Amino acid sequence: MLVMCKQNYLLKIAQKIFLALLVLSIIHTPILAEPVSAQDETLPVYIVQSGDTLFDIANQFYTTVDEILAVNGLSNGDTLLIGDRLLIPGLEGMQGTLTTEIIPLGANLRSLSRRTQSDPASLAKLNKFTSQSELFVGRRIALTTSEATQDLQMLSALTPGQSWLEFALLSGQNPWALARLNQLSSPNLALPFDPYFYHSGQEATEVLAIPGIRSMSIDNLPLMQGETYVLKAETAENVSISAELAGNSAVFSPYQNGELVAFGGINALQAPGAYPLKITVTTAENITYNFDQWVIIKPGYFQSSIDLLVDPETIDSPEIAEEDARVKEIVTKVTPIKQWNGAFKYPIAGSGCVNADFGSRRTYNGSDKVYYHTGIDLGYCEGTDVFAPATGTVAAILPNQLVRGNLLIIDHGLGVYSIYMHLSEILVEVCEVVQPGQRIAILGNTGRSTGPHLHFEIDIYGTPVNPKTWFNREFP
Repeated sequence: MLVMCKQNYLLKIAQKIFLALLVLSIIHTPILAEPVSAQDETLPVYIVQSGDTLFDIANQFYTTVDEILAVNGLSNGDTLLIGDRLLIPGLEGMQGTLTTEIIPLGANLRSLSRRTQSDPASLAKLNKFTSQSELFVGRRIALTTSEATQDLQMLSALTPGQSWLEFALLSGQNPWALARLNQLSSPNLALPFDPYFYHSGQEATEVLAIPGIRSMSIDNLPLMQGETYVLKAETAENVSISAELAGNSAVFSPYQNGELVAFGGINALQAPGAYPLKITVTTAENITYNFDQWVIIKPGYFQSSIDLLVDPETIDSPEIAEEDARVKEIVTKVTPIKQWNGAFKYPIAGSGCVNADFGSRRTYNGSDKVYYHTGIDLGYCEGTDVFAPATGTVAAILPNQLVRGNLLIIDHGLGVYSIYMHLSEILVEVCEVVQPGQRIAILGNTGRSTGPHLHFEIDIYGTPVNPKTWFNREFP
């Protein structure tokens, strides 16, 4: 009898394990089934795409797998396929078909609401937005679409002083119909630089509402403390563009095939969070457009604080401020020609000897003031050769600096500089073009240094960034 009870007990356990595994397989297995019939006029519908799972769908629309199953009359054992029409609970009153997309550069709540013909409050409800800063580049959001919105295309923006009537006629549109389409109760409410749409008869795209700009993108997402980002713009006419993120500028220069490119650096001490990427475009007619695009800056996860013992005279003296200003003046100049090709090489033979990483927090002589390491330290014996990591032009040679010692700066173009500190000897001259692997200096122990080493740094328009990123990938 005891054996029978034990067998029954084990059988019940096995049944529970089987049911648990069945539920998990339904939640996490990609959906592959034929469309099912699910109709409810009070709820929007999501059409299942390749690779979707019930778990992913539930997370995207802030609901649960059980609630989706219940509202669609499905059980855990039902199989679904691409093309299924699923009702999404919790969105009563919303119209149209639900879809998802990655927010591109240039999109905002107004442009998305006009393109989808939905009000901003509905979009906010759909995506649980509480502020504009949550609408950041690279985030996947949910949208509603219908046949009436499939072909909506963005117009070039109103210019300052331009009337709605003039704007509509120059665009070949009926001004009153265009106002209704763009959810304007009065044409007088139209604002310069705001995005507006029209029926094109073609498949919809999201572009910038700025004359002369075909597209603009941001690379190297997600953005992180101490990292490099790249902005690219395809242009149709002669325009100038500048950008600013978290107080640091990025300057656009001609690149190739009518494309403009700009490099930007994020300060390693910049607090993580949402920040507006400020874009300024000036057309050939000298009309200036401004727009903000929110982006997320994530933590860089740097080494914790290290206390170093150095000469007290090398900390916070007026001479150091003068030295910093002198270097800043050099590395914030942008030469509009890209000189390097491919990834940068390590400036010392044997790349494994990094004895201090970029971004590590440090103090000096027990002070409470926290600094961060603006480059990487490569520690070898005094007299080790230093090599050029990429093609560039020697921008400056500054001997006997209080902090940096014998200092060499190389300009690689487009606002990108490499910096070499604490050298014992410099083997090149100002304005000399150097090639990758060329012997340019000898490692030393000059300036504020605790032993023979090379401090190697890469600055983007004056902002130090992680050099290892430049060793591991090609820019742009």
